[in-house]
Amino acid sequence: MATILQRVRNKLVTGYQRRHYMDEASAVMATPPLAQGSTPFMALSMVHKRDVLSYLVAVKSFAHFLKPSHITVVCDPSIDDEDRAVFRKHIPFIELRRAEEFRRPGIPQGGCWERLSAITEYVAQHYVVQLDADTLTMAPLKEVEQAILQGHGFVLGERENQSLVTLAQAEANARNWDNRHIQSVCEKRMVTAGLTEQMYVRGCAGFTGFPPSADMTERMLEFSRRMDAVVDGRWAEWGTEQVTSNYLVANAQGTRVLPYPRYSTPEKRIEDIAFFHFIGYVRFVNSLYRNKTKQALGLLA
Repeated sequence: MATILQRVRNKLVTGYQRRHYMDEASAVMATPPLAQGSTPFMALSMVHKRDVLSYLVAVKSFAHFLKPSHITVVCDPSIDDEDRAVFRKHIPFIELRRAEEFRRPGIPQGGCWERLSAITEYVAQHYVVQLDADTLTMAPLKEVEQAILQGHGFVLGERENQSLVTLAQAEANARNWDNRHIQSVCEKRMVTAGLTEQMYVRGCAGFTGFPPSADMTERMLEFSRRMDAVVDGRWAEWGTEQVTSNYLVANAQGTRVLPYPRYSTPEKRIEDIAFFHFIGYVRFVNSLYRNKTKQALGLLA
């Protein structure tokens, strides 16, 4: 009974927090349009209709501190002409692409794979920063700016003092976890897959920097092919895109894990966070996302 009551309570809290968050986030519609920046990189996001307001807050707060020369949105099929008009009003230099344009043989469909496929196309000419719609930038991001200007990769980590690991180390770590989540399954079988590159990072695809690369599409396809062969028919599950992103960025030039908790989900030392990732399980559990959104919008006035 307690479990049922807790679930009901959680649902009510989530609904309440979501409604009040949307009321706060709607104020982004009154903020000035973004001016095209001169920092040589592209901010790329895949956006669903339900996340249009969140995305505008995310990208505007990010661009307040870093000035991307290019911004691209990979539009989920739910995005309609009204949403496209909103994007163009607030980001006059935006490039809008359909998710369907990035579906290709050799990778799953859905699960953010179209986003990663788009990144592999654009890195042929640009440094690309993958920016999730559920993020907020609250202070200067010196580590990110330095990585962009030096042509080095970066990735959002999950703990302090985290670094890249070899595939063998990733496999050894994963064998300590008794679960069947697809990410753990993949990490346990990377050595078996016979991958050509040997580094990995257990990072978050929600905020990742990819330096220019002439062969990232081919590397993605090879990784997908080899991993599909060793995960017992589970390669189309949600989470495999993040595993692939982690592998690709770990083997990019000069990649570093961003310092935690300065770049993190809001779970501890919130006062130290410059870049928030309000991933699903922390997004609407309390008023923090709403309050930080209000604070971020105050920077844009």
